[in-house]
Amino acid sequence: MPKKHLALVSLTSVIILLLIQWSHSAIHYPEKESITTQNLSEIPPAPEVDEYGMKIADIEILDDEINRNESLYIILNGQGVSPEKIHQIQQEANGIVRLNRMIPGQDYRLYRDDSGVFAFVWHRSPTEFTTINWKDEITIENGSIPIDTVVRTISGTIHSSLANALMEQEVSQRLVVELANIYAWTVDFYALQMGDQFKAVYEDRYVNGEYIGIGKVRAAEFVHRGKELRAYYYDYGDDSGYYDPEGNSMRREMMRVPFEYNPRISSSFSRNRYHPILKRNRPHYGTDYAAPSGTPILAAGDGVVTEAQRRGGNGNIVQIKHNSVYKTAYLHMSRFARGIHAGANVEQGQVIGYVGQTGLATGPHLCYRLYKHGSPVNSVTYDFPPSEGLQEIYMDEFMMRVQRFDNMLNSVQEPDELAMN
Repeated sequence: MPKKHLALVSLTSVIILLLIQWSHSAIHYPEKESITTQNLSEIPPAPEVDEYGMKIADIEILDDEINRNESLYIILNGQGVSPEKIHQIQQEANGIVRLNRMIPGQDYRLYRDDSGVFAFVWHRSPTEFTTINWKDEITIENGSIPIDTVVRTISGTIHSSLANALMEQEVSQRLVVELANIYAWTVDFYALQMGDQFKAVYEDRYVNGEYIGIGKVRAAEFVHRGKELRAYYYDYGDDSGYYDPEGNSMRREMMRVPFEYNPRISSSFSRNRYHPILKRNRPHYGTDYAAPSGTPILAAGDGVVTEAQRRGGNGNIVQIKHNSVYKTAYLHMSRFARGIHAGANVEQGQVIGYVGQTGLATGPHLCYRLYKHGSPVNSVTYDFPPSEGLQEIYMDEFMMRVQRFDNMLNSVQEPDELAMN
């Protein structure tokens, strides 16, 4: 290589080396700081809140229950809240919650700081509450407490009644009502026989570890007069109900008994019955159910009210036209339910009135009458047609449910606890 080329390469190398040294001297890198408990920056913890989402740091909490004749006004005014503020709260609550529905025994909670009481939580039910906060501005929110569900099973044999059979196993008597509702169209609970058997898969519900009652009966079996009747609860979004193993509805077009439970029959359907007040024989084209005054009476089926008035010996009477075939009548009511008048549409199971003894009646009862094509028939023995069953698109899923609960029912021997799936 020529000497001038060597000199050029050497000069270039020297320049590059000088530039590197200059850059290191010109740029100052900060020294790394060691981490200590003094300079460690932590994320501050979130303010502590209670089960209602209220911040409770430095807050006094007062728990109590509503007493007889107490209202929101009386409670808050007694804690120093001004009448003007209470009025504002009541105005804000319109359309959100009815504050005049407070019942003695319901729980409530008050929150107080240095400025005084600023929030109120009202337990409307074991699982529902309303929170009212007026610390800065008035806010009213409805909330619910999560429910823990445990699925249980039970089986038993009838020796006297279904209620006694369940009572022996210390099970909620609400289960009697639920089973009676499921089989209301297929089993006469006043005609149960010694040796009839039952099984059920049902829910027990808890809130914060406290038992609040049973939930849905998921599946049931009744063996009545040697005939096995199984029912399965199925919810497919648009509707829900109980169906037999083939997907036929357990409901019938008309209810056999227009009550939530089966009361005692005090006088049966008869073509020639001795009337206790008129003292002579005459037809009795209905079934009398003895029940306490005020017991809710249910519409036996969908339909239109054609009569709701007081009429002679019938007392307060409601008549419903269900379709071109069936009509029902309900006599001796103490009063009508709200909204029940001629022309009103009603749904099956809707409360239409309450048991009384108006008209020719010796005691509180309902005389329930069923007419087919205008002629009276015995509602106790009449074989009602079933309601519409499940559509074909739901049957595959429903049959999987049937298989699952059949396995549970078949394995039930004694009351048992099952894991919730």
